[in-house]
Amino acid sequence: MALLTLLLVGGGFTSFQRKRSSFERLDFQFHWSSGRIIVDGIEEGGGALRSGLRVGDEILMVGGVPTSEVDGLKRTLRRVGPVDLLVLRGADTVVLRYTAPGLRVDYHYLFLCFIGFLYLAIGLFTYIRGPGGESTLFFLLTLVTFVVYIYSPSGQLDETWKAIFLADELARVLLPPLTLHFFLRFPKLLVKSRAATALIYVPPALLALWSADVMLFGNALALAPAELSMRLIDRWEMLHFAVYLTAGFVALVWAYRSTGAEPHRRQIQWIYLGVGVGFIPFLTLYLVPYVMRGEGTAYTTVAVLPLALIPLAFAVAILKYKLWDVEVVIKEVLAYTLTFVFGMIAFSTVNLLLTQVIEERLVLERNFLAFASGLLIAGVLVPMKSKIESWIEMVLYRDTYRHRRAMADFGYELATFHDFAELIESLRQRLRAALEIEQTNLYIREGAGFVIYADEAELPRQIREEDLGPRLTTAPVALDQPRLPDESSDVVDPLVAAGYRYLFPLRFRSRIEGVLICGAKRGEWQLSSDDLALISSLTAPVALAIENARLYGRLRRQIAEIASLKEYSENIIESSSSSIVVVAADGTLLTANHAFWDLVGREPSEELGIDAVFPPWREIVASTERSAAPLHYVNRRGDEKYVNATVSPFRAPDVPAGTSVLVITEVTERVRLERQLQEKDRLASLGLLAAGVAHEVNTPLTGISSYAQMLIAETPPDDPRHELLKKMEQQTFRASHIVNNLLDFAADRKKAQSRASLGEAITTTVELHEVLLRGRGIQLHVAELPEAMVEGDTYELQQVVTNLLLNARDAVRPGGNIWIELEVSGSEALLRVRDDGRGIPIEMQKQIFKPLVTGRRGQGGTGLGLAVSDRIVRGLGGTISVASEPGRGAEFRVRLPLLVTTAVQQGNTDDARTDHR
Repeated sequence: MALLTLLLVGGGFTSFQRKRSSFERLDFQFHWSSGRIIVDGIEEGGGALRSGLRVGDEILMVGGVPTSEVDGLKRTLRRVGPVDLLVLRGADTVVLRYTAPGLRVDYHYLFLCFIGFLYLAIGLFTYIRGPGGESTLFFLLTLVTFVVYIYSPSGQLDETWKAIFLADELARVLLPPLTLHFFLRFPKLLVKSRAATALIYVPPALLALWSADVMLFGNALALAPAELSMRLIDRWEMLHFAVYLTAGFVALVWAYRSTGAEPHRRQIQWIYLGVGVGFIPFLTLYLVPYVMRGEGTAYTTVAVLPLALIPLAFAVAILKYKLWDVEVVIKEVLAYTLTFVFGMIAFSTVNLLLTQVIEERLVLERNFLAFASGLLIAGVLVPMKSKIESWIEMVLYRDTYRHRRAMADFGYELATFHDFAELIESLRQRLRAALEIEQTNLYIREGAGFVIYADEAELPRQIREEDLGPRLTTAPVALDQPRLPDESSDVVDPLVAAGYRYLFPLRFRSRIEGVLICGAKRGEWQLSSDDLALISSLTAPVALAIENARLYGRLRRQIAEIASLKEYSENIIESSSSSIVVVAADGTLLTANHAFWDLVGREPSEELGIDAVFPPWREIVASTERSAAPLHYVNRRGDEKYVNATVSPFRAPDVPAGTSVLVITEVTERVRLERQLQEKDRLASLGLLAAGVAHEVNTPLTGISSYAQMLIAETPPDDPRHELLKKMEQQTFRASHIVNNLLDFAADRKKAQSRASLGEAITTTVELHEVLLRGRGIQLHVAELPEAMVEGDTYELQQVVTNLLLNARDAVRPGGNIWIELEVSGSEALLRVRDDGRGIPIEMQKQIFKPLVTGRRGQGGTGLGLAVSDRIVRGLGGTISVASEPGRGAEFRVRLPLLVTTAVQQGNTDDARTDHR
């Protein structure tokens, strides 16, 4: 096969070279005689006739060189340009100046050469890549076609001319039976007998022998005169061509109708498409006019170009490349063809009208209008092509066309799906209606892998992304294609066995949210590129819809959690031992928990105002000096109680202005405990002044801690003093920690840091000191504290807050206010401690964080509190600052870097504050 191919290709190059040489011609005929050139004939209207050359002239010299020394007259005359010829005419010699005519290029042959080599290249590629029998037969078919297109007898009638002629004739008679043989074998074997197949080649063999007899052996058989034999051979070749091609077409139709395998039908459709698109223009523009008139039309050269599509379609059918895209190719070819024809007709019509209407002297105006018309027509062609494609799709897809068009709009509807199951079922129904896909399922992302939506016995319930290989990250994966090494057979094989053929990644924001798996069409049809593109266009909206459905599901769960939390909070309020009451601005009791009705000794069903139920209400509201104070109260049953009542505004969008929340707690036992706590706090404050002798304080603190632990061991857990003793124990630990901090301050030692909650440190400090502040009639306002985790020590943070709180306490008068706020912004937390006291002198503000600098010299101030706080804050990578105006209070600001990003509750900070009295 290789030797035959090389031999025929070499002959093709020889034929091409001889044919190319025929493009270089002379416009007179001649022959050689005794070293002289005798002119036999002269073309009418040629350069030879104009130069004065006559039939019978003898050319003696060419350009001053005797003809006996001229190496090729044609090559010499064409190479040197205008040349002087010394001519003997009768007894006279004449000098003529002759110019050779221009090249006469056979463009039709050059196009055929291009197509012939393209045939050979396609056949060779198919022979290498395709299956054995079909690809070999197809290669022989393209090789013979190559000979028909390339081999063209030309030049001198020598042995080479005869060899080229015989090869061309043999190829012409072999091409039809080879075509019929191919159609009998591909795509379905129709004739199994080799003898019957061999009979196909008998008529062309006889025809080839007859032609060889006439050309090589001088018509030795004498079946007819030589001239008549050549005419008969030409006619029999045409009949032979028509009969065999008709038989091949019948075989192809029979194979299409008899086969039940859809891939075979698709292969035949590709052959139909290639023959139709490639051969019909050639038949219409060249073959029919040639048979009818003996010559082609003006479009003969263009008509041969589509012939190149025939082997391309055959190769696609044999190699099964894009086998299922027949409709797509038909649609594109028809759309482009009709658009091109319309554009040519429109532009030609406009150009004709402009030529007829506008005068020739207005060339600029006519060219401008022609250019503008061309732009307008080009602008119309784009939407026109889309419209033509829609019409063709309507014909091709028929019943499913409406559903396919609806699929394009389905992407917009996906955003309306909130239920995950409804989304998936709707997608499956659309794919079934539009593309006739019976099998669809979905793998949804769950963590690092994917979980199947609808369980199937044959499929793995959970897969990993790496099991599907790298192809899934870029495009749809056809499971019947060769598998990559990274793709797991444990996943792919069950999918194929279950009937699934395609995987579509559902990508949203560079992340695969799921994998859509689809089977073939009804009847085991594979998906075309249009089908794949249609499904792929939905993958991003489906991924977004899946994410939306997941978010909506999460939102529903959060709403359920909020409802549960609301019920839980209401249960907490109802279960609280404190009495909680919501009161309107006019004193109407809006709601109250059971503890309140037990406190006042009434039933919840009684509709009474707050004044009648709880008389101290007005006193609490009218009080300006103290917003919370212990009250002596006797309820309806005559029970004597000591209570602590707290009033705070109830601010909410749907709550009328002036509504308040009253919290009443029995504090009879707590008053005694508060006094003890105040005493302990005073002792702890005195401990801060002993920084210089801090190492002497640890010894009594250790004793106090030991005694407290002994008392705790001797006190039953149900004794109210047990909790007090626990607090005493905690305070001794805190005092010891403060002493150690004082030692650290003196020695400048570094402490190991850990995660600490600034909000918890503030809350703990406020709980320890709010009793002392209430005792002095100071109102403490603590805003809602967001989560703020910092790197530090909890006790050190409490010490900082304690120092700032004690400084504010000492600065305000009874009835004054202290505000504590915590904000989280970006990567830092901001603590504000503000009071409305006497303020700090401007000259002292620059010195206030230095050791032993105090504004309360002689009043218990040591000047170490703020210095210790500054050292702690700076050790944590933060800053502490003060802003104050004398007589208008002071505000200390502590900024600390966050350990983790903390969510900040948005809104008006003042609306979230809680008053403590």
